[in-house]
Amino acid sequence: MILLKLLLAGIYLYAGVSKILNLYLFKATILAYYPFMPVYIALLITIVFPWLEILSGLSLGLNWQGKYASLFLLLLSLFFLVQTVLNYSHVLPYGCGCFGFSGPEKITLYYVIRDFSIMILAGIVCFREWKKNILPKPGTEI
Repeated sequence: MILLKLLLAGIYLYAGVSKILNLYLFKATILAYYPFMPVYIALLITIVFPWLEILSGLSLGLNWQGKYASLFLLLLSLFFLVQTVLNYSHVLPYGCGCFGFSGPEKITLYYVIRDFSIMILAGIVCFREWKKNILPKPGTEI
């Protein structure tokens, strides 16, 4: 279980840092996904979103408020999966933007499977985190 938590935490730490290192391209990617979004909202997302990924990943990795961090990362993973499916077969100017930025990239089945796998991982971690905080430990009385 610890390995799964650390893997999920590492994925989101890497994703958040890759966005912070390229804020301009992250904003451009957001506007490519949502061309009708006001620029000031895209800017707000650009500034806040990577830090939420990093803080949630750190929280999960350091085992601090793990159930809330895992729930947030599960919801985030679900959001990313939905966005990937909605943009399936579209060519995005800077790639999907999940783990860095590249040139124009077509969203293919690979991205759907990758995001689905991350969502499953987040679901497993979230379930285990909430389960361990709800059920009493063996040998303890209720």
